[in-house]
Amino acid sequence: MRVIPAIDLMGGEAVRLEKGDFATKTVYARRPADKAEEFVRAGVSLVHVVDLDGARAGWPVNLDVVRDLCRVPGIEVELGGGLRTLVDIEKVLALGVRHVVLGTAAVERLGLVEEACKRFPGRVRAGIDARNGEVKVAGWVEGTGLAAAEVARRVKAAGVSLVEYTDVARDGMFTGVDAEGAARLQAEAGVEVVASGGVASAADVVRCREAGLWGVIVGKALYEGRLSLADALRAARGEGA
Repeated sequence: MRVIPAIDLMGGEAVRLEKGDFATKTVYARRPADKAEEFVRAGVSLVHVVDLDGARAGWPVNLDVVRDLCRVPGIEVELGGGLRTLVDIEKVLALGVRHVVLGTAAVERLGLVEEACKRFPGRVRAGIDARNGEVKVAGWVEGTGLAAAEVARRVKAAGVSLVEYTDVARDGMFTGVDAEGAARLQAEAGVEVVASGGVASAADVVRCREAGLWGVIVGKALYEGRLSLADALRAARGEGA
C-alpha cells in the first residue's frame, strides 16, 4: 500500500487547514519543495499536491511552485485544485505533473473527465470529498446532493481507475481516517481507492492496509510530528505500527 504525503499550497507556501476551512490556515513551509525533498529522503516517491487557491479560483494558481515541486529529483507529483478545463490539465502536465486529480470536474463536467482520460490514459484520477456522505466541490464549500459511491461509479465509467476519498469532517483533526468508508466505496464502485483525512497515527495506516486500500494520504500528522514517514511506511508494509 502506498503512503502519500500531502502538500497543500496557498500563496506559494505549504499550509494545512482544518476541515477544509480556509480561515484555519497554518503555514509549515515557505518553500514547499523543501518538504518534497524531505519526503524523498524518507523513502517516498509520490506526493499529493493540492492548489488550494486554485480550488477556490477555478483554475491553477500556484504554477511556479508546482513546477519547482516537479523538479525535485526522485518525486512524482499528483495535483488537484482548480483543474476544470482541458487546457489547464494540459498546462500542469506540461510542467511535469504525473497525475491530475479532478474533483469539481468529476461532478460537474463528466465529459471533461472522459476526454482527459482518453487523451492522457492512466494519468487522470478523481478526488471525491464528502461530508456526512454528501460530495463537496469548489474547495469543499459547495454541496452537490450526491453520494460518494454514485460519483465514483460515474468517474469509473468515464475512464478513471483510482479515486482519492476524503472525509472532510476529519481532515486536519486527528480523529482517525475513514478506512471503512473508503473500503465500502471501493467495493460499491469497483474502483481502487486512496483514503485521506484524519490520519493521526501508524494505526490509521494499518487500518487502511487491512481494508485493502490502494493507498493513504497523510498530511497534518507529518507536519505536527505525530507520525513519522518511516513509521508510516513500515505500517504500510505490515511491519508493525
